Amino acid sequence: MEVLPAIVLFIAALIVNGSNEFRPDYEYHASAGGWFKFHKVPAKWHDARLMCSLEGAVLASPINVDVSDVMQIIVHKNEPTTGVYTGVNNLVVPVIYNSIEGVPLSAMPIRTRDMFSEEYSSGPQCARLLPQTGLVAGSCSDDLPYMCYKNQTAKLGSNECGTTDTDYKLDKRTGHCYKFHKYSLPWTLAYMTCDAEGGQLAVINSAAEANVVKELFAKYPPPTIKRGHTGVVHLGFQVWNSSNVWRTINGQSLEQAGFANWTNGAPNSYAEYYGSMTRTGQLDDTLGKHAPFVCEKHPNNIVPVPNNV
Repeated sequence: MEVLPAIVLFIAALIVNGSNEFRPDYEYHASAGGWFKFHKVPAKWHDARLMCSLEGAVLASPINVDVSDVMQIIVHKNEPTTGVYTGVNNLVVPVIYNSIEGVPLSAMPIRTRDMFSEEYSSGPQCARLLPQTGLVAGSCSDDLPYMCYKNQTAKLGSNECGTTDTDYKLDKRTGHCYKFHKYSLPWTLAYMTCDAEGGQLAVINSAAEANVVKELFAKYPPPTIKRGHTGVVHLGFQVWNSSNVWRTINGQSLEQAGFANWTNGAPNSYAEYYGSMTRTGQLDDTLGKHAPFVCEKHPNNIVPVPNNV
């Protein structure tokens, strides 16, 4: 393995906490002026970009010397033999490679001698960073690990919900924080969004918490919902193993979780496998298509802790 200069390792690995906190799952590197997170679970390029965006960051690219040094240290540390996705791509115009932020490849201080292999085509390409090699153009549909980067454009500080996302509001009745998403998504993407934000798709643990979500939903009448179903919100429960056994995303039955009050006639279809809540505050089953949703977060944790645990 190539040994990076000790001074670069020291400076780029320097972590600053306190007022520089962005998210507890991100690591602050002072030399690069921002936060990094390595995702070891492989994903396709478009999914990697989406996950970074949902986390409030971007798919990292070697946009300057300092960011490049940190990225190479992270790659050397984790040693992914297939490389890691970067934000460098030619998806807008085939002959132009830019980062997510719009920095051109020609301005990046990174080795590109082997960027274009003999198998290179002029079609869609998403560059990955390889140990000792540098950037290499390749398919956007491979499953690769990746890293996200958040530039410190302003001084950040966590709110009472333990996040920089000001849309999360603490409800003292449950001790948990909630965020309403009025832009409708399918249930699976709603689940992914809440997870990326450091929370989870809301799980109802009591009648009191059901009332909290009902009140939050009431603040968004149908005209304010952006497309999709306006009469339900996605929640964190579903049918497991297609056996009509309903469980929360934490693995509990609804009764174990503390709330199993279904609307009249529900669950009423073996084809509707996803959980939701109506505007009356009762549970319903849906097809999981586009609907608004509620994310839940514990103030002191990256994901909520059930109220009854």
